[in-house]
Parts: sequence; C-alpha cells; structure tokens
Amino acid sequence: MGDRFTTGKPNQASGFFRKATQALNESGVLGCVLPSSVLTFDSYKNLRNEVKEILDLKLLAKLRNYVFEDALTDVSVFIGKKPQSNTYPRIIWTKNEKGIVLEALRELRKLQINNETAKIEDNYNIYTPSAFPLSKNNWNVTSYSNSLFLQDLKRFTKEGTLTPTINLFKINQGALLGVQNVFTITQKVYEELANKERKYFRKAITTSSFNLGRIDINEYVWYPYNSKGLTIKTEAELSVLNFAQESLFQFKENLEKREGIKNWWELTRPRNWQFTLEPRLYSARFGGAKSFGFDKLGETVILEGNAFIPKTKFKEDHYYFYLAIFSSEIYDRLLSIFSKPLLAGYDLGKIQIKDIPIPDVRKIDANSSNYQILVNLGKELEKGNSSAIYSINDVVQSFYPKY
Repeated sequence: MGDRFTTGKPNQASGFFRKATQALNESGVLGCVLPSSVLTFDSYKNLRNEVKEILDLKLLAKLRNYVFEDALTDVSVFIGKKPQSNTYPRIIWTKNEKGIVLEALRELRKLQINNETAKIEDNYNIYTPSAFPLSKNNWNVTSYSNSLFLQDLKRFTKEGTLTPTINLFKINQGALLGVQNVFTITQKVYEELANKERKYFRKAITTSSFNLGRIDINEYVWYPYNSKGLTIKTEAELSVLNFAQESLFQFKENLEKREGIKNWWELTRPRNWQFTLEPRLYSARFGGAKSFGFDKLGETVILEGNAFIPKTKFKEDHYYFYLAIFSSEIYDRLLSIFSKPLLAGYDLGKIQIKDIPIPDVRKIDANSSNYQILVNLGKELEKGNSSAIYSINDVVQSFYPKY
C-alpha cells in the first residue's frame, strides 16, 4: 500500500483489504475479518474513505479478542457490497467476554430469518445506527446506548454547551530523557543531596504518580533549566557537582551519542514549556479517569504523560473544575468511545482525545452551584479524598446527555 492510503507502518491486513475491494465485480460482496485498528486508527483514515466510496457498507461487527484461541488481536468483521450507496451498516457490538460472540452471531441469524432489525442485550447489541460514522473519520463500533449518547453529544457541541477538548487545551507531551535510569533519582537520594545540588532537580511525574486526582511524588529528575534555558553551560561547571561525578560522567559516552543535543548532560527533549513554574493539569500517557492530577505550584516535570495547557488564561479554580471532570465516570465512558483501548487503559494523547466534548468553562457562571461544587470536589481529590468521586459523578452528569 502507498502512503496515500495509510500513514505510519500499516498492518498487512489493510493491504489485502484494499486489494479485495478493488477486485470486486460490479455486484460483488466482500466479507472479511480484520484487526479493529483498521476500522479505528487515524493511520487508516484514507483507506476507510476510499472503501466507503466504492462499497455499500452492510455490516460492521466488533467481536473483541475471544474469537480466536490464544490470539490477542482485537477482531472486527466487515461486510460490504457493490455498488456504493449511502445506507448505514448494521452494527454488532459485543462485550469482551468469552462466549458472547457466538451468542451474538446466533441472534444475528435469527434476526435475518425473522426480518427483524435490532436486538439489544446487556452483553451484545445488534442495531442500525441513525448516523454513520458515529465518530469523525472513524468506524468505531460501540453499543446502542453509546450511539444515542454520541448523537446527543454532537447536538450539545453544536449548541455550544460542550466543546472539543482541543478548543480549550493544548495537549503537550512530557519530557524525553534520552537514556533510561540516568537522569532520575529516588526521593531518598534527593534528600541526601546538598542544597546547592537540589536546585538542579525537579519533582518527577511518571505513570505511577497518578492516584485519582492526586499526584504522588516518588522520584526527582535532573532538570538544570530555568526560564532562560540551560543553567549549566560548561563541563567545568558540571564537574563540581557530586551527582555529576557519581552518575552523569559514568554514562558520558552513551549520552554523547544522542542526536539533536548541544551538551551531553542535557535531556533529549526537556520541553521548554516546562522551564517556567506555572500551574498545570497533567495526565498519564495511558490510563483512564484515575490518571489525572493538578500541580498548582508548577514544581513538577512530567515525564510519562501529557500536560493540558489552557489556550486562554485560567483561574486556579478552573483547573480544579477540569480535574473533577476528567476524573469522573462519564469521562471514562467518553474515552471508551473516542480513544484507543490498551492494556493500560486508554491512550490519553492529543490525537485520541482532542475531540472529546467537555464543558466550556468560558461559558459557565463561576457563581453557579455546579461549578462551585466541582471546584471544591476537585480540591478534595487533590488532597487524597477519593470518596469525593461519588459526588463528582453525580454533578458531572448534569453537563452531559443522559443515556
């Protein structure tokens, strides 16, 4: 396959899928089993658009990873027919549990024999959506209730009640160190450093730092930067530090091999937006609603995760408002619809979550009860009061469609 149809390194199945669509005669039917990534990943967007121009989509089924024994691939089924039309495909959604796929497929045959249109069960749904695709440039297969939820989300967004995340936040990746286990130290080691050396370290946020709205610090990272950039300009300045003598110089040869750096003791990608100390909302790189936290002093450096930088000036309370939103059950539901599922939860990167609709704090009365409640509950989460989440779930629901 050429770059025109995929980006990145494509799964071989996508190439066979495209060739099969091109080989059909004028009334041909194509049925195939595919990795679900072909239906959902951005890298296959052009391929999906091409297929939709050629075929009438008849059925899309998300069967998960209990279809083939000992296979971990998330499996979907595609059926399309020539010529192309603008009808919507029948959707089969299943829970990722053993035995459910066979039950759903048996029910599909019954529906076809009885000329029925839908079957909605707890473990599987068979239905035809009122619009397709459900997500922009994405053939994600979701439950019937989520399809209704998505339709109302679009309405709420069009009306301005909600807005895509990307309209409010720049989502920046954390620092890239370059060589593993060289630039980070434990809290115990940090406390043993002389004061003159501590100033070259900042609290480090990693995946394990997030704990339902609270950030736990267990590591520190070498970060010899201030608002003007690198503070240690020469190797002579570096050599007077015990940490450098005992650690950095031991790895000098490997550190010098990195490309794109001027001084070997620098981080590979320090992210210059972290040079200044400012309040910041953070997330892990992968996770869910429990993987967010707020640093109101801006003392930390995010390593394994993302920073949510407001595009307009925020009050401190605004951060707590969104900390509550992102920590809620409904946000986990939104991730299940918009983001890529992984063993560690969901991908919380910009590409995956930029279109997730969230309340627009610019249009919310700061004196309103729901705003004030979520601000206060966000502060409780930050303190480690995990029981606040129950009240958060109730209040956040008021901003979203009820399905």
